[in-house]
Amino acid sequence: MARTGVLPKQTLRELCSRGYIEDVGEGFLNPASIDLPLSPEAYRLEREFLVLPGRTVRSLLSEVGATSHDLTHPLEVGVPYLIRIGGKWRLPDRVFGYANPKSSIGRTFLLSRVLADNVPMYDALTGPGWAGELWVLVRPERFPVLVSPSTPGTPGTPLSQVRLFDGTSFLDPLGMDMAIENPGLLFNSDGVRLPKPHRHADSMFLSVLVGDAMGWECRGTNCVLDLSMRSKNPASFFEPISMRDGAFDLRKGSAYILATAEHVMVPPELSAELRTIDPRFGDFRAHLAGYIDPGWGWGEDGKGCGRPITLEVMPHENLRLWPGQYVARVRYEHMKEPPDLPYDAASTSNYNVPGRARGPALAKYFEAEHDE
Repeated sequence: MARTGVLPKQTLRELCSRGYIEDVGEGFLNPASIDLPLSPEAYRLEREFLVLPGRTVRSLLSEVGATSHDLTHPLEVGVPYLIRIGGKWRLPDRVFGYANPKSSIGRTFLLSRVLADNVPMYDALTGPGWAGELWVLVRPERFPVLVSPSTPGTPGTPLSQVRLFDGTSFLDPLGMDMAIENPGLLFNSDGVRLPKPHRHADSMFLSVLVGDAMGWECRGTNCVLDLSMRSKNPASFFEPISMRDGAFDLRKGSAYILATAEHVMVPPELSAELRTIDPRFGDFRAHLAGYIDPGWGWGEDGKGCGRPITLEVMPHENLRLWPGQYVARVRYEHMKEPPDLPYDAASTSNYNVPGRARGPALAKYFEAEHDE
């Protein structure tokens, strides 16, 4: 029996060529996901919402206080906006999809969730042969943000990506045992495989990196971040943070860019997603993006030993972080087949720059940080 799972780039390209997905160019295709292009159609909302079964997003605009918004103006902090996704979308009967914010978008604390016609949940394209309009519901959390729609020749600012499946894909316990053993899924900073990571059902726990260069804090600012530019000085938005006295205190109301202590490997035949952790571990949100491509940390030749995962942490209480404290979990899923080019072989990561200081990197829109 053929394996079901996440559709790779070569299959996504075929769906486009066969007319299931229209007006979405090659540049939006990733190893196992499709970036969602923004159209110029946008609305400021009085309230956020979910779609009712049997209703389109557009049919609900008047009920959520939608007023037209010009995307040449910034999105304000705390205000929800709705932006239509470009292209035409329909899926084959056996195919469904789930969306995640782009990693660079999560690092700006721009909360982004996809709405699909007739689907009463966020970030889902479900139902046999789903077809309709896609929208992204966005809300800046820490500073105003300027986004740009896609135009011929320019991708604009994709905020989310969608991955498509043709059936059940999660690793079962035996499959996880085998992957942990060979080639390995989690490693320490010295490249040593972790043979017995702490597990929970279908996922593995990840702890926070706490050290001398552990991350960044954003307490909020009125400075506008233009996502069409890549030269902003981070000092206007973030300040570096480090451990003091063997721990670090998170402030309620602040937001943090942190990293996992574990280095995560995603072999080309798998992909992965960060999942929320049980609130009994603390009242905070640990990530705003979460999808990890096949081939992450694999290296171009398969000799990689994983990479840390960046965390976008928003605490709902004042909380002390200890070294080794669990803050998230990672769940793996099968690919339908490996992509033609896994992540590490397909592109140069914005966040894997030689000479960069240890710890998580800010979003690609900021000037690169390096050791002195």
